[in-house]
Amino acid sequence: MAPKPESAAQQLASEISLSGDVAAILDIGRTVAAPVVVARPDGAQMLVYGKDLTAQVMPALNLMLPERVTQREVLVEPASFVDYLIRFKSTTAICRASLSKNSIEAVLDYHGPSRTDTADGAVPQPLSHIVVLECPFDIDYARWRDVFGKQLKQGELVELLEDMIHTIGEPFAADLMDSINELKVDRSIKFKSGINQTNGTVRLTYEENDTDAGGVGQVTLPQELKLIVPVFQGGNPVEIVAKLRYRLDRGAIGFIVAVPGLDKLERDQFRNIGELVREKTNTPVYYAA
Repeated sequence: MAPKPESAAQQLASEISLSGDVAAILDIGRTVAAPVVVARPDGAQMLVYGKDLTAQVMPALNLMLPERVTQREVLVEPASFVDYLIRFKSTTAICRASLSKNSIEAVLDYHGPSRTDTADGAVPQPLSHIVVLECPFDIDYARWRDVFGKQLKQGELVELLEDMIHTIGEPFAADLMDSINELKVDRSIKFKSGINQTNGTVRLTYEENDTDAGGVGQVTLPQELKLIVPVFQGGNPVEIVAKLRYRLDRGAIGFIVAVPGLDKLERDQFRNIGELVREKTNTPVYYAA
């Protein structure tokens, strides 16, 4: 059943009642000291306060992310490391280079200097944006480095020279292949002597054991190898002078590839990377153990 329409008398009574409610609210507002907060559907808040029930609308707050980057990247190519620093570093970025680990850590949001023209005291920063340059050895250099200082058998030296001939600048490939072919003696032999010659080679004399005639042969090898290879991955090739030494022991022969001052060579090449980073990115580089 539909409700009956209100009569004029009923409407007047409702308006009088509403006026009384508003008056009562105003009376309450005059006695209430604490403000009232009313949430609105759009996220804003309406603050009602004072004896006159003054309303103040506070717009919805936008959630803001912290003004910082929390990131840690690990790279292995100096060029990529330089590009990353140039693109993302702040004006206070620094690099810390570890001479024992061959790695460079860049803190892109490092704190500012502690001393200024007016006062002492560094501006704090989150120190949360880090990029690390790991400096692995170049794959060819790592192969050579693994045999430096170790004694190699005749066949092991032949295999090494054949595999790594693309990294050898001197002697020339054709001359070196002649030496390798001379060293490929597949008969039973006994090395008798070795003579260092003035032309930078060593002449090894051997005697065949498995023939009636007991033939005698000779092998000529270089005393030095000049390797052209980067020390670290992504670095520039450098010339490394390796000494080829031999050891005779009761007819058997062993070879040693030695690089004097190898530790200093690697240290200098790592510092070259650090100075490249300093120059290309205008970022200070501090060296540590």
